[in-house]
Amino acid sequence: MTVIAPKDASKIEILREFAEYGSITSDMKFEFTFDERENMLDIIEAHNLDALVKGKNDVETAIALMNWLCQNYKHGNPPGWIYEGGKPTPQAIMEAADKWESRTNCRGLSLILAQLIRAFGIKAFHITCMPYEEPFDDCHVVVCAYCESIGKTIILDPTYNLYIRNKSGETIGVEEFRDILIAGDEIKFNDDYFSHLCSLENYRDYMAKNLIRIRRYEKNNYGADSDDGFVILVPEKYKENEGKLLGIDEQAAFVTSRDYFWQI
Repeated sequence: MTVIAPKDASKIEILREFAEYGSITSDMKFEFTFDERENMLDIIEAHNLDALVKGKNDVETAIALMNWLCQNYKHGNPPGWIYEGGKPTPQAIMEAADKWESRTNCRGLSLILAQLIRAFGIKAFHITCMPYEEPFDDCHVVVCAYCESIGKTIILDPTYNLYIRNKSGETIGVEEFRDILIAGDEIKFNDDYFSHLCSLENYRDYMAKNLIRIRRYEKNNYGADSDDGFVILVPEKYKENEGKLLGIDEQAAFVTSRDYFWQI
């Protein structure tokens, strides 16, 4: 079994040590099929979601859909898996969550949210954020949504009903958030995030831990998840050192170009 032992340093110190990316890309093209709406009309109509987002721009729509999801489904680690058989469609994940006090884990919440946002024509995708060490017992899954109205991708974290602004008040994405953590600059959360679950400082530390390796998936369509192709964005130093201890398949998925990884 591959072992990369945890480092004896703070999470932010580790992130700063592995701050720099490189130029390695992949031939993989990220695909958005936009077949969600036709497959999710039951959810959209049952909860009157068209009315919920009526008149909103893409940023407001993505946030409103996250708010709705977080009012109805909460974070938890259910027994078994986040859905039973078939594909991880929102319906399958919700059905499994309904059997366990409307709870599912961060992956389940993010899969529902990304597909729901795409049902309204916005390029949204989930990513898996992983730590330095291997094996690990905790990672985190969040949603990225490209909003044409502001020309950038924003992060949405349905575990905490959270999105992030920089010190200028601009809503930001994972890439800028990582840079801010490394620089030690200010961030702000939305006022209605689930502060009872995590403080701002705890979240900074938690995500500093989980932004060493970031996995993105090739296909973004109804019911798609990690069974399809993926690439993993890693810092150049990690690829040349610790990454060589990981499995061949994982190493083959490594990219170090942030421009490639975050393209839309």
